[in-house]
Amino acid sequence: YQRRVHGGCFARIQDCQRKFFEAATRYYELSQLVTEVEQDLALQTAIICTILSPAGPKRSRLLGTLHKDERSSRLGVLHSILEKMHMETLLRPSEVSELRTFLKPHHEALLADGQTVLERAVTQHNLLAASKLYYNITFSELGALLNISSEKAEQVAARMIAEERMQGSIDQIQNLIQFENASGVLTQWDEQITLTCSAVSRVCDEIVKKHPHFAPLLQS
Repeated sequence: YQRRVHGGCFARIQDCQRKFFEAATRYYELSQLVTEVEQDLALQTAIICTILSPAGPKRSRLLGTLHKDERSSRLGVLHSILEKMHMETLLRPSEVSELRTFLKPHHEALLADGQTVLERAVTQHNLLAASKLYYNITFSELGALLNISSEKAEQVAARMIAEERMQGSIDQIQNLIQFENASGVLTQWDEQITLTCSAVSRVCDEIVKKHPHFAPLLQS
């Protein structure tokens, strides 16, 4: 009991301090200690904090862990957003609006650069997603894709590269970014196809559970 209380308090403190990755880890640990009734809330908060964490390898690994957790499939819209972020695909404005409904006031605090916490997280995520789709892209095109200025796009990309949260190099003469995707675009497509097939398989399993007479049709 004391471990749960202490873990919950520590997670909330880190959340309020905008240490979102650390808070997400704590919330996820907490989701495995609390009663079943409290699990969904702890898991939901873990997912939100992970989404708000700085984009990069650590965040990607935690997104993978949360996505594989079968309990996350109970979270409806939030699970759909989690799946898109795990697959590193671009988030649309409508999906960002849906995500906003799950946030607390401090999750939309205005930062020194003029963006909110959520806007910064979405910008970084979509930049990382763009690195899986393009070999190179100009900053004016990248800015339009991310809905920010070309100057801001260059600043965000430079910081993420410098902090080794994204692989790439900046060509200031041609005013573009060259992505260095180790796994390659085709491999990314293969991974996304595999994830999609897994999702279809889960849906088929659910259909058979509720309507066993469809089993022969799905197996043919």
